[in-house]
Amino acid sequence: MSIRSQDQVALLTDYDAGSAFSEAYHTLYANIRFSWDSEKNKQHTLLLSTPSTYAGQAAVAANVGIAAAQSGTPTILVDADLRAPSLEQRFGLGKSAGLCDVLLQELISAQKVEQYLRKTFIADLRLLSAGSSPTIEAAALLLSEKLPEVIQSIRHCVSETEAGPGLVIFNAPPVLVGPEASLIGALVEQAILTIAKGHTTRAQAKQAQEQLQRAHANLTGIVMLDI
Repeated sequence: MSIRSQDQVALLTDYDAGSAFSEAYHTLYANIRFSWDSEKNKQHTLLLSTPSTYAGQAAVAANVGIAAAQSGTPTILVDADLRAPSLEQRFGLGKSAGLCDVLLQELISAQKVEQYLRKTFIADLRLLSAGSSPTIEAAALLLSEKLPEVIQSIRHCVSETEAGPGLVIFNAPPVLVGPEASLIGALVEQAILTIAKGHTTRAQAKQAQEQLQRAHANLTGIVMLDI
């Protein structure tokens, strides 16, 4: 689907509920919601990434999370871009422990993850930030054998606190920058690529798609940002 806006890095809450920008993100979330069987798997996990570096990618993840929460779906937004984290700043939150710190735990559990989740100004939307020391070196933590355990623990955080279906969104680094997006994509139910006009080439989009498919990620859609 295509999203048009003069300001692609704005949050959904900056726009009227009936605006085209707001409706585009709510439509995107509705498409995501239709794609999972909540009876079979109540807690859905989603990867959002872009082929190459694009500053507006985090805003896309944030807006999908906001749309989901506004639609009544309890949502956890995970800043898995340890190379260039920005979700704390976008939600007006100060720096704190998060994903890096979870990965450094010897034993990982939903209870420990819960300690790092932060409430946002959106009801039903919590944030697991990148953590206290996110760096390119820290990104290597995502390559560890702990990643499946971390993802499962985050899922359990939703299961233990919510009776209905919930959503976990991973905002990942660009697919072509490193292996993190592919690794996460292989462990979640659904992956969506963000393609930014004027920033993403056709070759990059094709290469990113092929890389996710080689990782056996379930690539179900592409979001076109028409700048």
